[in-house]
Amino acid sequence: MKYYVGCSGWRNQPWTKDFYPVGLDSKYFLSYYSKVFDFVHVDLSDSSFLPSSVTLKNWFRETPDGFRFSLKMPQSVVEKRHSGDAIKGIGDFLEYWAPLEEKTLCVVISPPKSISLANGGREWLENTLNECTYHGYSVVFEFNHSSWYQDLTYNVLRRYKSVFAWSNAEYKSYYPAVTSDFVFLKLSGSAFEKNYNESGWINLIKQKEKELFSTRTGEKGIDFAVIVADAPSKINSILSLLDLQEKKWYRPQTQLPLHWSGRVIMHVDMNAFFPACEEIRDPSLKGKPHAVIMTPEKEGTITRGAVASCSYEARRYGVRSAMSLIKAKELCPGLSLKPVDKHYYSEISRQVMVLLEEYADVLEQTSIDEAYMDCTSKVIRQQQQQQQHKSTVNCPDLLNEEKEKELGTVENPDIDTNFSVEAYAQKIKDSIKQQCSGLLCSIGVAPTKSAAKIASDFKKPDGLTVVYSQNLLQFLGPLEVDRVAGIGIKTSQTLKEMGIKTIGQLAKCDVQKLIATFGKKNGLWMWHVANGEENEPVLPREDNLSLSTEQTLQNPTKDKGVILGYFLNDLVDDVYGRVKRRGYEFKTVGIKLMKTDFTVETRETTFPTYQDNKESIVGVLEPLLEKFNLGIMDKNKGYGKNDLTLIRKLGIKVSNLSKKDKGKFTSQKTLFDYL
Repeated sequence: MKYYVGCSGWRNQPWTKDFYPVGLDSKYFLSYYSKVFDFVHVDLSDSSFLPSSVTLKNWFRETPDGFRFSLKMPQSVVEKRHSGDAIKGIGDFLEYWAPLEEKTLCVVISPPKSISLANGGREWLENTLNECTYHGYSVVFEFNHSSWYQDLTYNVLRRYKSVFAWSNAEYKSYYPAVTSDFVFLKLSGSAFEKNYNESGWINLIKQKEKELFSTRTGEKGIDFAVIVADAPSKINSILSLLDLQEKKWYRPQTQLPLHWSGRVIMHVDMNAFFPACEEIRDPSLKGKPHAVIMTPEKEGTITRGAVASCSYEARRYGVRSAMSLIKAKELCPGLSLKPVDKHYYSEISRQVMVLLEEYADVLEQTSIDEAYMDCTSKVIRQQQQQQQHKSTVNCPDLLNEEKEKELGTVENPDIDTNFSVEAYAQKIKDSIKQQCSGLLCSIGVAPTKSAAKIASDFKKPDGLTVVYSQNLLQFLGPLEVDRVAGIGIKTSQTLKEMGIKTIGQLAKCDVQKLIATFGKKNGLWMWHVANGEENEPVLPREDNLSLSTEQTLQNPTKDKGVILGYFLNDLVDDVYGRVKRRGYEFKTVGIKLMKTDFTVETRETTFPTYQDNKESIVGVLEPLLEKFNLGIMDKNKGYGKNDLTLIRKLGIKVSNLSKKDKGKFTSQKTLFDYL
């Protein structure tokens, strides 16, 4: 028999502060909850505002395929107290709930208080069951009057394969009859209260299951049981009584200061990238089920092939990547088809990666729609500027009015006084959406590449999950081992045979045992990943587009001598050091100036042959800078805050890169290498 054990709700509950990782945005609570438990009860009985259809679709998308809901219907709907264009009855409400129908085990309904079995109750019961059965839902009745608990009611429920809720509430007094192939139990209150008696209720379910099994000539009497608890802590005691594995989740450490330490690694995953590119080209596809097909046939004549990717609307029908076209059309007859367009997707991908380079110290593109970013230096620089700004604000006498005029100090919009890692990642997401025709991405931020990859998959589409170093082990602990990129089906199966199902169990395993089973390299790697000690660097691919660096000036200026000094003293060493460490040579050097009015100008020069020395960069900076028209600076008069020719940010970029020793460095294959 299958057991679904979960809580009533996942947010705005007394237990949430002791369940979710510190700093996790509440909009990601369901995604996290569904990684730990496989069921939740949604109680809308007293709700005056219903979740929107978009919200319901998001609930479907952000929970795993095996996750299930039960629903307590709003009492206002049951009693038809809505008016105007609102939902007017049970049928309307079930139509509204359609986005979650596939994942809904049952709907729970309480009769209107004005109705009892002797006072119109049987007719109401029959009508309600007819309507719910028509819409394909199993029904649980939560009766509020003792008159309902009799054979007449049970016989009606049996005819419709429906049940009534078992409950330990004080006022409940009934014979716990089984009227269908499932039972619904709702436990609430303190375990110390006399009516709680969770062991008694679990034993009753087991007893009923055995009785029905033995009296039905071998046919299983109860297929599944739904058990609703009022806190995660209660769930494990219930699972223990059922002889099932207990759940593990992150438990916050009290008084833990939340600050970033270590590397800042981001994993960017473009959501449904191929279909999203097709929606840019053909906006009429938005909101519709459509798929990109690997096929030799042209658009309009596609009859064979396999799904390369599909929209989230198509995924609701069960369409998945690598599925045959025949199967996909069976699941979704109205599926719109587009052939894979390698060149077009690569061009869009290039736009995204060029944008990401602006935010990364190092960019590692791992596929056409995914990339790692090491943003450590840029984040540290932002934090330092933030701190310097606060120090200046707190000590205004450090700059008198004449000195400020001499330096040309102006309010700098690039210094974010509320800077955070979360805000930096959100800025990247917003930039992609604004500059790349509305494309959405999910970003994971963590101190390690493996954790960042897991975090980016935590909330899709359009998600952002940040894992602080203090929370890293707690975040990874309850997750299945196959969530780690690099642990495939065979390795995962071997680990499970060793009794290792979660990353937390992997972390506690004897490393020598892992080495003996998987070899030194793989065994050590898995152990380090599980313990948050993986230190794999972000490495540019061989075909990396460019390497760049930039700096915001403390005091905006248009003095070319000052600007050249910034280039020579700060930026050249940074960009050349990265070129040298990665084993590159280059052909093109460019510089970028951003003004106080946010306009950007660039200049670049290309050498006839590849260069690999610092002097090649230094030698072109002054000639490139001379190509900019910054106006005339009068040192006697200075310049004011309204001078829009002032430069507030500088950047250097080297491109047309090539590995000096191509045999030594290899790049990861892209999806197109296999198409």
